[in-house]
Amino acid sequence: MKKSIVLLLLFIMISKASAGDAAASTYANVSNLFGIDPDAGMNSFLTLLIPGGGKYEGMGTAFTAMSVDSGFLDANPAGSSFIKNSELTFFHNNWIADTNLESVTYTSRWDNFGIGIGGKFLYLPFTGIDDWGDRAKNEDGSFSSGYYTETVTTFNIAYTFLDDYYYHGIAVGANFKMAYRGVPYSIAPDQSAFAMMVDLGIQSKFNVLKFFSSRDKNFAFGLVLKNLGTEFIRDPDPLPTMVSTGIAYSPLRPMTWAFDVNIPFNLDGTPSESVYYAAGLDLSITNFLSVQSGFMLKTGLPRFSLGSSLDMERFSLTANYTLDLTTQVNTLDRFSLALKLNLGDFGRMSRVERAQLLYLQGLEEYANGDISKAISLWEESLTVRPEFTPATEMIETARKTQELNQIIQENQTIDE
Repeated sequence: MKKSIVLLLLFIMISKASAGDAAASTYANVSNLFGIDPDAGMNSFLTLLIPGGGKYEGMGTAFTAMSVDSGFLDANPAGSSFIKNSELTFFHNNWIADTNLESVTYTSRWDNFGIGIGGKFLYLPFTGIDDWGDRAKNEDGSFSSGYYTETVTTFNIAYTFLDDYYYHGIAVGANFKMAYRGVPYSIAPDQSAFAMMVDLGIQSKFNVLKFFSSRDKNFAFGLVLKNLGTEFIRDPDPLPTMVSTGIAYSPLRPMTWAFDVNIPFNLDGTPSESVYYAAGLDLSITNFLSVQSGFMLKTGLPRFSLGSSLDMERFSLTANYTLDLTTQVNTLDRFSLALKLNLGDFGRMSRVERAQLLYLQGLEEYANGDISKAISLWEESLTVRPEFTPATEMIETARKTQELNQIIQENQTIDE
């Protein structure tokens, strides 16, 4: 029964998206080109697959290895321990026809520990129709109308292990999700449901073929298991569970390419959707303006996205447009907007700069021959930033130099 409801809602939304015979014919031709997946749309809580917006959507959802903003909450739970600043982000996604998705996320990080919380709310207005095609009425005589809704709440936690100056370490994270589907009685009785699930992810960042100078690592890898759980109803449908893996690479400072592979599977053993792929680009035009583009290669429903981000000191704005076979050509839809508020980094960057300044001062004292003073400065640098590996290495070098000087002095004394 629930499969019929989901398919009916999808049919209604896609039917509204047609724009005349010419557009329908074009869509049919493109659909035939990319094939038809007979197992598509058979899962419950498809809201889990709809991006809220931001760079996650702008890059075609190729975000498993990315952690540049709070989009990691949908893409990879390990991202909160890599994100640079605490953020409060509001999303509005004008999805298909009258369907809208509202989201809000908060993320924060303390050194190697990250947390996040987010909520997504999808709503679709409807009008009840009886068997004769007339507007249905409730028992009190009022016309039947309401909203089909899906709500998802996410709690995130992550931690980075083995972090040092040369290697950002391995981040491990988890999302704990609760979801509720509200189906009015006029659509189908007893179809509202509650679900619980988890995401488990890892992410790592390091340098590979890096041809520019930057503190940031230019290569990242991610792997995540998404939506592992069940809905609590008499005859549950499988959640859209999948394994996603991806890489992100910056060959130049202003450019990042990302590529993801998504492998859906159903925990109840029923056939799942086909494997699909996503590729995305994030290109900085200036220090405050960037553009994003992405393509999702999915059987029966390819998707192209284009977006732009305006990054100011305290806030960022991101706007995206998505084009796929459900996009209407005569109505303004498939646009998303994101407002991100930068809440700071709890002094993390100032500590990084302080540690680096102490390190440089130590190098100066070492060059002047005051090795003890240099070691003292480097030890202070490690107090500020314990993972600052260059200071550790220079302390070892300086102590070996002191030992060598001591041996030389002892030999000179014997010779005398």
